[in-house]
Parts: sequence; structure tokens; C-alpha cells
Amino acid sequence: MDIRLLGPLEVRDAGGREIGVTAPMLRATLAALALRAGQVVPVNELAEGLWGGHVPPSARTTLRNYVMRLRKVLPQELLRTVPGGYQLAVGERDTDLGRLREALSRSRDLAGPEPAEAVALLDEAMRWWRGTPLSDLPDCPLRTVEQARLTELYLTLLEERFGLKLELGEHGAVVDEIAAAAGAHPLRERLVGQLMLALYRGGRTAEALTVYREARRRLVAELGIEPGAELRELEGLILRGDPWPAGPEPAADPLPAPCRPVTRTRAAFPPAVATFVARGAELGRIRARLSDAVAAPAICLIDGPGGVGKSTLAVRAAREVADRFPDGLLYVDLRGADPRNAPLTPAEARQRLLSSLGASSKEIPADPDAAAAFYQERFAGRRVLVLLDNALDRTQLTGLLPTEPGCAALITSRSALTGVHGAHHLHLTTLSTPDAISFVQSIAEGAAERGSPAAWEELVTLCGHLPLALRIIATRMAARPRWSVGDWTAVLRDERRRMDELAVDDLDLRASVMVSIDQLGDTAAATTFPLLGTAAVLSYTPEAVAELAGCAVPQAREALERLTDAQIATSPRPGVYALHDLVRSAAAWQAARLPRRRERAALAGLARWCAGSLYRGNEPLALAWRYRGRYRAGAERFPRGRTFASADASLPWMDEVLEDVLALATQLSAPEYDTGDELGGRPLSCFALESVRALETYFGMRLAWRAQVALCDLALTVGERQGDAFARAVAYSQRGKAVGQRGEGLRAVELLERGREIFQSLGKRLEALGTLMNMVPSLGSAGRLAEAVEVGERALREADELDNADCRAQIVNNLGRCHLFLGRPDRAYPLFRANYEAVAVAVHERTIAAGLLAEYHLELREYEEAARWANRALHPPGDQPLDPFVMAQQRTWLAAALRGLGREELALREERRAQEVLDDLNSRENIHLRVRIEERYAIR
Repeated sequence: MDIRLLGPLEVRDAGGREIGVTAPMLRATLAALALRAGQVVPVNELAEGLWGGHVPPSARTTLRNYVMRLRKVLPQELLRTVPGGYQLAVGERDTDLGRLREALSRSRDLAGPEPAEAVALLDEAMRWWRGTPLSDLPDCPLRTVEQARLTELYLTLLEERFGLKLELGEHGAVVDEIAAAAGAHPLRERLVGQLMLALYRGGRTAEALTVYREARRRLVAELGIEPGAELRELEGLILRGDPWPAGPEPAADPLPAPCRPVTRTRAAFPPAVATFVARGAELGRIRARLSDAVAAPAICLIDGPGGVGKSTLAVRAAREVADRFPDGLLYVDLRGADPRNAPLTPAEARQRLLSSLGASSKEIPADPDAAAAFYQERFAGRRVLVLLDNALDRTQLTGLLPTEPGCAALITSRSALTGVHGAHHLHLTTLSTPDAISFVQSIAEGAAERGSPAAWEELVTLCGHLPLALRIIATRMAARPRWSVGDWTAVLRDERRRMDELAVDDLDLRASVMVSIDQLGDTAAATTFPLLGTAAVLSYTPEAVAELAGCAVPQAREALERLTDAQIATSPRPGVYALHDLVRSAAAWQAARLPRRRERAALAGLARWCAGSLYRGNEPLALAWRYRGRYRAGAERFPRGRTFASADASLPWMDEVLEDVLALATQLSAPEYDTGDELGGRPLSCFALESVRALETYFGMRLAWRAQVALCDLALTVGERQGDAFARAVAYSQRGKAVGQRGEGLRAVELLERGREIFQSLGKRLEALGTLMNMVPSLGSAGRLAEAVEVGERALREADELDNADCRAQIVNNLGRCHLFLGRPDRAYPLFRANYEAVAVAVHERTIAAGLLAEYHLELREYEEAARWANRALHPPGDQPLDPFVMAQQRTWLAAALRGLGREELALREERRAQEVLDDLNSRENIHLRVRIEERYAIR
């Protein structure tokens, strides 16, 4: 899109074709939204812009109608309805106004080092001005207000362009342009001064003095004021014959209308960085807040973790709204994030700001109260923006916030500063992946071709999407043009060395992070922080951290809250805490410096707590006897851990911690943890074995095969290294079960047989039986039905010898299905029916039996009975959760029954619901499962 506001309103699509918006009020509505591109414009503000003080009662309805009509001519996704207002979803560069502002801002950054480039930018920006802005809008308050504002912005651009050309000595080439502009705006003192300077430097002294006298006459006659101090000083220099007098002082912010004399501040304000990406929404919010400083000072607090770009954003925002603060921009670094210097006291900061305001140290009263009053008096009658960077806490701001209406303050801090009256809070987070990649590539020019999209994504992920880290790595990339992105990711993958790599010149990420830790002092939070780096997990709870730190849960919770308040940790939801990737690297770096015994004790405490919690997660489930006994014994071996009242509490918790369990198991599988008995009598390296044993039922319900296989592989590696036959048998058996469920029947049989043989050699008959009966569905899914029946009957005899009813039920269900597909429905039916009616059979097996009865009746084309049994299977008693593949299979059978009854619409609905389950499973596990009735998959 290209929306042009600096003249008659024009709208063009991406191909340059003009989009016609002809109705006057529609044009006004579109202009109001485009003037705040990308921002939410509240309905009441939109109405005031269109109707002023005469907003009709039907304004909201009328605006909805306008928006509806605009959507018919604009791409629909651009015009959004959001809570409280509307948003034109375009970037600032999609409007000529946004491009002009960007050019003005960039030219200011270049004005010192590269004034010729700054002039070129402004020359280009001049072309976007097409006359009176918004000249074709109807007579409404929006046009009146915005025409004046946009004209002021254009005149500012002119003045800055003229100032740069004069600085470059181009007075002869520009004098006629300045004369034309000053003639059109004779009360703008800066234009008058620039014309005087151009004439004088061209040897036209008399004309220069005539311009001054004429300007003074107009100011006195029309406004009743004398020219400002700068203009009078310039006249004096010309009268004295100064060989090269300076013109009116160029400023980073536009001069105000000359109807009010001012004394401008001369503070050294930080330059805006050229590599500024994203943050459009945040900039919009700050601009909106700082623009509302008429009746009272506007206060905006920006908080976020170290290195997230708070200061860069604040400087950028301040420069973008500089035209609203004609008396200057003030800046002071309060040093709350300085690793080398102590934070400033309020008195020290006030003295620096007063110096920027032009006050000498002799003028500042010694009495603190008098000094505070003297400070506030400096703002009287002025419109000044104060940027207080890197505040440590709220007390550091004491007396520094301006109280004069029309002034504003921007404050950045790592802490969320509460208690500041009337302040607007903005929490800054890390960059998105596309913005982070764009940021690095814009600094390391020519780097885009050095890696694939996946490599770039990994690089910015390793940098935590944190602007400071991204800037450091981009700077290093620029200095090593032969290195690929893959070379850099290899360097950064070691979490404990990562902080060493993220340092260059005066940019040091570790120093930035550690200053926040140092400011915690000698507290439980400071002591806890390195312990968070001992374990390779991504989230923490107070209970888990209490085990890491060896302290009470309330103390751990308080430490985590303190870390969160200091923006070191985050709390994505109540009771859960996390560290930013790079903060975690800093914690790992500190953890590596702990005594080895302390680090191991922390890991052991966490591993025991996790194992106990995982075993207890099965307590609310309706389990087969063999599982219930195993999980109860595990909970007794690990007495510490979470307890759960229901499956609705335990299963989501296991979903949430699964990745952390896998990460901790990977960490503890290292050979250095092969000794000791800290894990319930076993070495810490057996954590993968304990986890996969505790999670077997969970894996069956959630079909989390990737994690199950990964834990089995870890348990197998440790078991082979330690000569632990039981661990090997568990790993082979569970891996085979997972592989079989994924549809790789023959590979599953091979793994299951290896596990069964080891269990038998160890005398573990029940474990061997469980492995044997899992071979039946694996053989069935491979099409070897006769062999599956043979193995099933063997397993059935073994279950009867062990008097194990729950194993028997599963074997019977699988045997019955094999008979059904071998064309023996008369042998299948009594097996299914007996299982369904047996009181001792677990809910899971009864539900499967109901579904198999549905399948049996489908084979006989008895669709009413098939639908009845399928509905029973889909509504098990007690609301016990079943695995998603089984539920998808039941829905497929119900769909087939409904289709047989001629109920096509209901059949399609059930098929869609089954497919949704499978699509989720396939995308999650990177597989391709289907449930098709004609393929006759064997039930697991």
C-alpha cells in the first residue's frame, strides 16, 4: 500500500494502481486512520476528528458503516476492528508521512558525521510534499488540526535542510529558496535567521540587516514581541563583521512557531541508531502517550530485561516526537544498569539535568528542597522531554519528573517501576524471529547469503532474540565475512561458553546480565540464581526450586518472585517461572563455578522430586493392576513430589514438563553421573529409566512417541554402559511398543522380542508377558494375522498361569480382532462381548471392546448395532481419558455405521473430527497415520 497524505489524499495498491475513495467522509475516516498507521485509533477520538464538539448520537453506527464501506475498496485484512477502535494495519513506511518522518530522523543521525548524506535524504523527502496536506478532505476538525501539524513538520524539514546546506557552505545555491520560504512564513525566526546568514555570507550585508529589521517590525506589530535572543545575537555578529557567523542553532527537534520566545536547551542527547527494526507498535504507544501532555506532564515507563533495547527504543521515540517538545530533549543515564559505576543519586542526576538546562553549579541551591524547587522552576513555560535512562528503582526518580503541563518524561528500567502516579507502562520483550534475522543482516551487511533460513533461525534463537546479543554477533559477523552462519551457531551452541562469545569491544552481554544479579545483593534470590543453571530445564516451580536449593518452598517462591521483579526471570503463568535463553546461559556460567558437590546435590534433589511427581501423576488414572503396583512402588521410593487430585490436573502437568524431563534425563545420562545412589538407590544417570517407567501409561494416552523413544535411547545407552540388563530390557520393550503404535510392525516385533528375552533371563515373567502381548497388534498391523493369533494364544496361556486379568483382557481384544480379519466373526464376537461384560476389566479395555463390537457389526452390515456400540465406546464411564488414536478409530467406525444408515452429513462430521485428531498427532510427531475402515488396522 502507498497512502499519500502530504497533499490531496491518494491511495495506491502494491502495483501503483490508484484506489478510488470518493465519498468525502470516507476519505476523512481513512486519513484519520492513516495518520496513525498501525496504531489503534479509539472510536471517540475518531468521532471527534470527524465531527468535533458535535458528535451525533449515531456516531458509532455511522463509523461502522464507514469502515464497512472502506473494506469494500481496500484489501480487507488492512482495516481491522479491535477492542475500542479501529486499526489500519500498515507500516509507517506505507505512508508518505511515515517516510518523511523517517528521512528526517535519519538525517539528524547523519547530520554530524555525514552532513552531505543528510542533505540528500532531505532533498528526497521534499519530493513527497505535494502542496497543502489533506486539501481534499471535507471541512472537519481533523483537517484543521492535521494540516497545521503537517505544515509545521514540513517547515521543520525545510529549516533543517537549509541549516545543513549553510553548514556545507552552499549559501549561494540556497539563498533564493530560503528567501521564498521566509517570505511565505515571515514570523518563523529560524527561517529569518537562515536568510540573514545566507545573504551575509554571500556578501549582501545590507540586505541581511534589512531582513532583520523587517522581521522585527512584523513581530512587534503583529505579536507584540521582540525577536528572540538567537536572532538578536546574529544581528550583532553581522554588525560587528564576524567573518563566518554561525546561524540559529540547529536542533534535533523542530523549532516551535515563533509566536512564543524560548530559550532552547543544549543537552547532549544520544543519537538514534540506524539499525532499528520492528517496535512499530511500541513506538506508536509511546508517541500516543507523549502527545497527550497538554493538561499534565506525560510519563512513560519502559521496562524489560537487560539487552532488550529499552534505551534504543526510548531515544528513537524521543526523536520522533521531538517536534512536540520545542524547548528541547534532556537526557541522563541514571546508571542503574552500569556494571562499572554506581547508580546516580537523585541529587546527582538533578545537577546534570540542570546543567543541560543552562544552569551553572553556582546557581543551584545547596539545600535539597530548594534545589528541587529550582529544578522544577526551569521547566516553567517550557515544553521539554526528559529521558531518564536505566533507572534502578522508583526512589531514584525522586524529584526528577517534570510537573509542568506540556512536558514529558521517558524512563527506562529493568524493573517494573510501580507507584509512579499517572505513568503509562510499556513492557518490552524480545524480537520476533523475522525481525531478529533482519536486525542481524542489516548490521552484518552482505551476510544474508551466508546461511539457509533454518540456520538463521537457529542463530537468532541461540542469541535469545535479544537485541544486544544480536548486535554483538552481527558486529562479529561483519568482521569475519568468510564465516558462515553455521560456523557461528556451532560456536554458540555450548550454553556454558555462549556468554564468552557474546562480547565485542564495549558490548558485553554477560556484564549486562550480571549487573542485575549483583544488584540483588546478599539475598536468597542471588544465591538461588546460579542453582537455576545447574539443570538443563526451561521452567521452574517453587517446589522444584526448593529441591534444587535445599530450602523451604516459601523461601524458593520468594526468591523466584524477587528474580521476576528484577526482570531476571519471567512468570508466564501463576506458579511457573522461566529464564530468558541468555540469562539461563549466565546462570549456567555461574553454576559451573559452584563446588562440584553443591551442583550434584542440587541435581539430585531435582531428579528425585521429578521422579516422585511423575510416578504420582498416575494416581488419579484408572489403571491396570500391573501398572498401579509399579507406580505406587515408585512413589514410595521417591516420597517428595507433587500430588494430583484428578487426571485433569496430572496429564496437563506431564504435558508441560515432558520437555524438561527429557532435557534433565539427557544431562544426567553423562558418564559422570554413573556412580552414587542418590536416585532412590540408583545412580543419577538412571533418571531416564525411572522417567520412562513412570510415564508408560502417559505415553499410551498421549501418544508422545518422540519423547518415549528418546528416553528409551538414553536408558539403553546408560544401561549398556553400566551392564544393567533390566534397563536394556525396558528400553527395548517400550521402544518396540512405540514403534509398533507408529505403524512399523515388523521393526516393533524385533525390539519387543529382544526385550522379552532379557526379561525372561532375569526372571521377570510379568514384564516379559507385557512385552509378548504387545507383539500381537504389531504382527497384526504388519498383516501377519495367523502368526499374531499364535503369539496371542501363547500370551493368553501365560496370563492365565500368572492369574493376571488385566493382561488377559488386552490379549483377548487383540486376538478377537485378528479372528475378525481372518474371517472368523463367530470366534471374535464372544471374546469382545466377554471383555465388555467382565467387571474386573479396566475402563480402557472395556472401551476398546465396545469399539470392537462396533467393528464386528460393521463387518456384518448391522449398522444400527454398530452405531450403538461406537457411541458407547466414545463415552467411557468415569470420563477417563483415552489415547487420541483410539478415539479417532472409534469415530471412524461410527462414521461408517452412520453412512450405512444413510446419514451422510453426520458421517462426514465424525470423519472430520477423527481427521482433526490425526492431523494434530501427525504434525506433533512428524508421522503420517490414517484410520481407514477398509485398511483394518490392528488395535493396539
